[in-house]
Amino acid sequence: MEIFKDLNDITLHFSKTVGTNIYNEQGQKLGRLSDFFIDYEEIYPSVLALQYKRSGVVFYILWSEVLNFSYKKIIIKNDAFPRRSRTFPKTLNTKTVTSILANQFAGPTVEYPPLGQIVLDKQIVDTHGKKVVRVNDIQFIRAGKDLRVTHAEVGLRSFVRRLSLESPIDFFVKVIRPTSKYLSNDTTINWKYVHAIPNRNIQKSVRLNLTNEDLRELHPADLADILEDLDSHGREMIFSNLDPKLAAETLSEVDEDLQASLLENENPEKAAEIIENMDTDDAADLLNELDEDKADAIISNIDDLEIQEEIQELLEHDEDTAGGLMTSEIFEVNADLTKSEVLKLIQEKHDEVVSFFDIYVIDENKKLIGTLSLQEMLIHQENLTVLEMMNDSDIKFMNVDTHWKEVANFMNKYNMITVPIVSDDNELLGMVSVDDILDRLLS
Repeated sequence: MEIFKDLNDITLHFSKTVGTNIYNEQGQKLGRLSDFFIDYEEIYPSVLALQYKRSGVVFYILWSEVLNFSYKKIIIKNDAFPRRSRTFPKTLNTKTVTSILANQFAGPTVEYPPLGQIVLDKQIVDTHGKKVVRVNDIQFIRAGKDLRVTHAEVGLRSFVRRLSLESPIDFFVKVIRPTSKYLSNDTTINWKYVHAIPNRNIQKSVRLNLTNEDLRELHPADLADILEDLDSHGREMIFSNLDPKLAAETLSEVDEDLQASLLENENPEKAAEIIENMDTDDAADLLNELDEDKADAIISNIDDLEIQEEIQELLEHDEDTAGGLMTSEIFEVNADLTKSEVLKLIQEKHDEVVSFFDIYVIDENKKLIGTLSLQEMLIHQENLTVLEMMNDSDIKFMNVDTHWKEVANFMNKYNMITVPIVSDDNELLGMVSVDDILDRLLS
């Protein structure tokens, strides 16, 4: 038997199916279609069951029990067994997990939520277009006896269809402007790029995985834009599933107003891992925005004691001073090193230092005694020492307690990209970069 014998179109729309009457073979009406349960493990999910309502009670029937499916009516087998549930229990297997499937469960089965409940009229992340959109309709395709989800629809036409105004609006547009793109251009997103975010009302037994490869492969700047466009629940769902390194990179790109709220929702252990992957000056600025107890708990969970100490030192400075802006992750060398030895150090420390363009020269007491740019060093012979190459006659630096506006004026006057920061006794503490200043000037 052809299950779609009353349908001519290969493509079907969610909005046109909802409300369709469901009958058994004897013509007895069972209820009205309200939603679909799909196999979230598949890239283009097949329909597993139909959800319907009768007298306000929610049931579902398996797709295998459907004899005929059309926009006019749905007929199921006489011996079909209606199950009373708002979710669909699915036994897990070893298929590839896609963007809106749970893959962490306490037992062998997962309770799938209905498709429309988690996607329709909800915010979703389009991982291809790298943006947040709201879904108006869902597109299916007939594939043999199966019905598969292929696209999410987000354009004006799909919105009109949801309002059941497609026919009169289409007629009007054809009369007024028959060549209008509206008539042929549905704005769709391929389902493999749809990243759904379940709302807070999804049952606690339903757990949706949001750690898919598509999301992890987005640039941190794109992820930051997405987080800023989502509501607080959506931001938390996405951010909490990023690995610490990507979370740190993304956090650095997020608007400052949101950074603290994202981090404070994480437990101290996870937050500490994120902090360890940030530049120490950015980490200190962020921790300054948190509740003192929360910040202390995060710092105490930082495994790298050197990073922990650097952050604590930065937190001791007023945030409006050079000390509050500076990073301690600088490239400092002794004057007796040769050019080749410095280049070897750069190779060894490339993961630990923010910038190698400015090389700071210190003595045995860590006092600043000279500066050397990477460009200047590269043009010299290999056997020369730092002492022979460095500038020690006109060292430009700022004191750690200098107000950031004075630092900005100083850097602007001398056209500096970075400026070393020293203590009252000339000990090198860190550096302030033009990026740090720009953040203040633009905030």
